[in-house]
Amino acid sequence: VALVGKAILPANAAMENTQSIFKAGASISDEVAEQRLQEGRKSAQYLLDHYDEICEGGGDNVRRYLGTVGTTSGLYGISKVMKTLSTRADDIVEYTETAQEVEKTIQQADGSAYMAIFVTTSTSYTPPAKYFGDAKVEIKRLVTALDQLAALIDLKY
Repeated sequence: VALVGKAILPANAAMENTQSIFKAGASISDEVAEQRLQEGRKSAQYLLDHYDEICEGGGDNVRRYLGTVGTTSGLYGISKVMKTLSTRADDIVEYTETAQEVEKTIQQADGSAYMAIFVTTSTSYTPPAKYFGDAKVEIKRLVTALDQLAALIDLKY
């Protein structure tokens, strides 16, 4: 796996998006999925811990750490990872709801970071900092949801 051990990206990760993580239509093993979930958690925590510095690189830089732009983030392809690991959950309903929370927080943070890109050139009077702040709230929720998901399948970080 190309990203194992490489979750800590520099704040200017914008240029590092050349890796190929998943093959279209191919499944991934439980072991790889476990590693990817751990890498996703590391990426989310790194984003949270270095948020102001990463925001200086713009909204797309935040989105890279969320796995929605490029392939360098441990969160890239997280839906496939969570689906693979779902067979290990004792409570599939709670697991599915928590996995949906992970996806929702990523989507919400991604949308806010995306808005921060364009707000300065629009007629909106909302400063980019407001959207970056909204994204940070979602990223905190993401970290919590990832921890809950790991607990549901007895995965330690």
